[in-house]
Amino acid sequence: MQSSGMRQLLNSLRYKSEGTDIDFKSKQYGFAGANDFEKSEILKDILAMANAWREGPAYILLGFLEKRPHPAEVVGIDRNIDDSTLQEFVNSKVKPKLTFYYEEHLYGDKTVGVITIPKQKRPFFISKAYGKLAKNIVYVRRGSSTDEAEPTEIGDMVLADSGRGAMQLDLSVLATDNGPLPETFALRYLQFSEKLPDYVSARESDGPFGISMRSPIWHDNKDFWREYAEYAVVDAALIEIKFLLLNRSETQLSNAKLEISVEPLDGQGFKMFPGMDIPEMPKSQWSPMMRGLPGVPERNDARLIVDDGGLTPICHVRFGSLLPGEEGRSTDSLAIVPSGPGKFRLKFRILAGELSSPQEIEKIIEAKGDAVLLTADGLADLYGKAVYAQYKADKGESD
Repeated sequence: MQSSGMRQLLNSLRYKSEGTDIDFKSKQYGFAGANDFEKSEILKDILAMANAWREGPAYILLGFLEKRPHPAEVVGIDRNIDDSTLQEFVNSKVKPKLTFYYEEHLYGDKTVGVITIPKQKRPFFISKAYGKLAKNIVYVRRGSSTDEAEPTEIGDMVLADSGRGAMQLDLSVLATDNGPLPETFALRYLQFSEKLPDYVSARESDGPFGISMRSPIWHDNKDFWREYAEYAVVDAALIEIKFLLLNRSETQLSNAKLEISVEPLDGQGFKMFPGMDIPEMPKSQWSPMMRGLPGVPERNDARLIVDDGGLTPICHVRFGSLLPGEEGRSTDSLAIVPSGPGKFRLKFRILAGELSSPQEIEKIIEAKGDAVLLTADGLADLYGKAVYAQYKADKGESD
């Protein structure tokens, strides 16, 4: 099965040209049952990509035929390679240990292979000759071809990567007041026992000469009770989260990204969406004068998005580049609305160009409280109490 994230990545990579960070292969490498000369081909390509001068991860895409200026054609592969076997083969010969990943996915109706090589400390080489490869030679990708690095270039690799040590990152999971996120939440889970009616405001008595005193520019919002029910359900069971990522390393962190997924541990349902989508208190009346007000800004530039196209929703927070000692904050919050009580496992993955593999963190939170069954009259009573509480708050009074 192919995740939506992998599908989007392959859709994007197909439009790129071969270079220091991408290589298209129309056929699978010779591996199982192949001789040393044939198997050295995949070893050479991985070494060259790992030693290449690039800013982000490199990809070798198997089952793709380059068709410039058109996107690469998906031709598929007819043979499989086991990732663990390939890992053992490569790292039994390469010095130092090289981090890479091999995956096979169904793309359209064809199987394709993806070798991902994160940016990491160089140089890489083999200490014993193997197949077509010589020992102690640093193979490097240049454009769409492979070359042997000169001694001066090897020295430049060491200097360029000397600060790329273990990254020290601190992730803070915060409440909206910027304090630590609590482990438990006292919530209410509103349900409705009947279909909610259209909203109709109380009729005002006529003024002198039978003329209505009601302003003709204001009209009832017939969907008010249904809109208020949606608002109340979220308001009563809302868990709102913010994020802060601190780079405690001695080197810059580039293309930093946080992925958040939520696993209900007690089978309860939930909704997850950006904080900017939390519904606001609706209005019981509307006027044509209210039209033309600025709308919600486009989400294209938002740094926090929720992708619900897969089996489970995943939140993506992009922090960009963080200098040593710099912190990045999410520009929006993440809203989680449980449909009932129970525990949730929050899973966090930190990704960046300087990380050879994602840093993973987990946190358990618990939603407590009871379900509340409301009638239409009960919803109206809840609204009246909310209006009165807001009135007292505006006047600076307290209970």
